[in-house]
Amino acid sequence: MKRFFKFFISKQYLKHVLMIIGVWILIVLLESWYLKWHTDFGEQIEVPSFYGLHVEDLDALIAGKDIKYEIKDSVYLDEWPKGTICWQYPRPTDSTGMYVKAGRTIQLSVVPMTPKMLVMPDVVDMSKRMAETTLNSMGFRTTVTFKPAPEGKDFVLGQLYNGKPIPAGTMIPKGSRVELIVAKGNSGESTPLPNLIGLTILQAQERLQTLTLTLYPECESCVTEADFANAVITNQNPAGGEGVNVAAGSTITVWATK
Repeated sequence: MKRFFKFFISKQYLKHVLMIIGVWILIVLLESWYLKWHTDFGEQIEVPSFYGLHVEDLDALIAGKDIKYEIKDSVYLDEWPKGTICWQYPRPTDSTGMYVKAGRTIQLSVVPMTPKMLVMPDVVDMSKRMAETTLNSMGFRTTVTFKPAPEGKDFVLGQLYNGKPIPAGTMIPKGSRVELIVAKGNSGESTPLPNLIGLTILQAQERLQTLTLTLYPECESCVTEADFANAVITNQNPAGGEGVNVAAGSTITVWATK
C-alpha cells in the first residue's frame, strides 16, 4: 500500500499528469481558435431597418456593411407605397437588440409596383347590402347612387367603373371604386318632363341626368356608338314640354334617326 501511494507522488506520475493537462489545454485553445475563425464568434453586425425603403434605395443602405439582402416575395398592401419594403428577417437591431454575423442575407418582402388585379363579379339584381358585402370582401370600394324605379327597391340595377358599365369578369385593380346603381322605388313624387324632340340622344341623356327619369332610345339606322349618340330624336313617349310632369322613375322612350 505504501508503494502504491508513493507512485502517485513520483516524478514520473506527475510528469504524465502535467502532460495530460497541457494537451487538454492545447486542445481547448485550438478548438476555441477554430470556432472563432470558422463561425466569426463574437463578431456583431447591426441589422438596419429596411421598412418603408424603396427597392431602388436598398444598395445605398447596405453600402459599406458586410450584409446582403434577398427579396423573397411580394405582398399587396393598399396602405403601403408601391415598391417599398414591408417585411424583413432578421428584424432591425434597434427594435430587437439582435445582431448578425458578416455576410448574413436579410430576407425582404416588397409591395409590388403594379396593383393586384381582381375579377369583377356580377352584383346586378343583388340587394344593396349583399352587393356591398361581396365587393368589400374582395377588396373593392363601393359608392351607391339611388335611382327611382318602380320595382326592385334597394336592389342593384347596374354596376359602373369610372362612370361606365362594367361587365362581370372584367379585370380591374384591387381597391377600385365600383358605383352601384340601386333602385330607390317609386315614392309617388313627380318630376318635370322636358320636350326632347330635336335633341340628339347624347343631349337628351345629359338633359335628363339631373332628373329622376330613365331614357330608352331606339334608332334603327344607327350602327356605331357615334351614330347612336348623334342621332336626332323625332318622337318621344310620353310627350314632354312646359308644365308636363310625370312620376319620378319613369322611363321615357324616344325614337331617333341619323
